[in-house]
Amino acid sequence: MNYLKTFQSNINLIQMFGEGNAYLAWSMALYLDRPDAEQLGVDYLTDDSNDKKIDFICLDWDSKRIVFAQGYYPSKKSDSAKANKASDLNTASAWLMSGDSNEVPDKLKAIINDCRKAIEDGDVEQIDLLFVHNLPESVNVSKELNTAAAHLEKSLPSSANIKVFSRELGIESLERLYSAQESSIAVKESVECPAKVQFNEEGPLWKSAILSVTGTWLRDIFNKYGDDLFSANYRGSLGITKRRKINTGIR
Repeated sequence: MNYLKTFQSNINLIQMFGEGNAYLAWSMALYLDRPDAEQLGVDYLTDDSNDKKIDFICLDWDSKRIVFAQGYYPSKKSDSAKANKASDLNTASAWLMSGDSNEVPDKLKAIINDCRKAIEDGDVEQIDLLFVHNLPESVNVSKELNTAAAHLEKSLPSSANIKVFSRELGIESLERLYSAQESSIAVKESVECPAKVQFNEEGPLWKSAILSVTGTWLRDIFNKYGDDLFSANYRGSLGITKRRKINTGIR
């Protein structure tokens, strides 16, 4: 795995946080597309004996989302990560939404209070629950994450219209994120468009085409490639809220 080799070469990061927390910070830098894993770790790592299962939490004001993660970095390799580690995100979610913030460390308390205020003020449109580890991904972990996401979504105010996503970031996903960062295009296969090109344009090193395709075809290739399909796009989704009527209409 190329991403693991690159991570392990980050001696300063590992010395700064220890290998497990450094791995989490470095992985989150990949996920959030941030250039400075060290600063990300300083700002958002919350791993503590009383961290309430929240190892990393970030309130991203620009994208109006909260990202929090449980990290797992065993030295002994196995076929998959423990599913009960993923279920710890249920505990993390409960503390984020309704736990007594006076019972957590000061750094975590400040972030939790900021997150709650942002949700209350309508400044959050998405919450990402992540389980980050250095093992192969599995169906059992995915089921636990989906359950945690559904549970959190039910606990949110219905008027908030916040979408909750869950994701397992094991060696497969992190390698894809690393490859996409290195090349900007994650999907390497040729994809044939089932429509006639209506307009072409090209430059010295690029070509583009305009054509019409069905929504069914778009859905099928998204189901196959997921977010990797948009790896060369200059931005991600703008979200769906009452304030964004065009996006809501598209949905």
